[in-house]
Amino acid sequence: MGTLLIVRHGETEWNAAGRIQGHTDIGLSDKGTEQARSLGRRLMGLSIDAAYSSDLKRTSETAKLALGERDIALNETPMLREYHKGAFEGMTLPEIKVQFPNEYPKYLEKNLDYAPKGGESTRAVSARMAQIIGEIKSKHLDDTVLIVSHGGVLRAAMVSLLGMSLEGNWSFVFGNCGLTTVDTFEDNAVLRQFNDTSHLNGPVHHGMAGTTG
Repeated sequence: MGTLLIVRHGETEWNAAGRIQGHTDIGLSDKGTEQARSLGRRLMGLSIDAAYSSDLKRTSETAKLALGERDIALNETPMLREYHKGAFEGMTLPEIKVQFPNEYPKYLEKNLDYAPKGGESTRAVSARMAQIIGEIKSKHLDDTVLIVSHGGVLRAAMVSLLGMSLEGNWSFVFGNCGLTTVDTFEDNAVLRQFNDTSHLNGPVHHGMAGTTG
């Protein structure tokens, strides 16, 4: 049996302001840095065999703080990046509603094939995450693995791991530095703990449709 420790990155200033990040490379805020340190304290004493994050700063910074003094190489990959949100990156939902009035209602629909101009659809992201999560799972069937990624794509990761339909992308929400634990087997995966933020103090921003990142 393997174990995946799945984490959404710590808070950024854009998270706090409700701005869509996507592929925009925003680092952790002071609060996000402290959240990641709190996660590190939560994981202290736990044996971790491997670690992966997206190649964006907010995830790699979170992963390094969570790993602490462990002598483990962090595998950073663009395959674990957030949805590319195209023209909507850097904007809040009210700004999208004003500047893209025709696109705004489409963005809120549960449509697997919709993507903002220049961005990715849920179907495309689901395929990307199924590939990378499948590779990590297969490579580490007997290991404990830390995976730090983004709120939107982690929903797709859960859909893939648990064998759900793609519509399951709208069935999960991840808080900053929340801890999700999945036990993995060659032919199965079992959700043991979901989005546990008990190690954090204060309010936690969640990866809802308009503020993923």
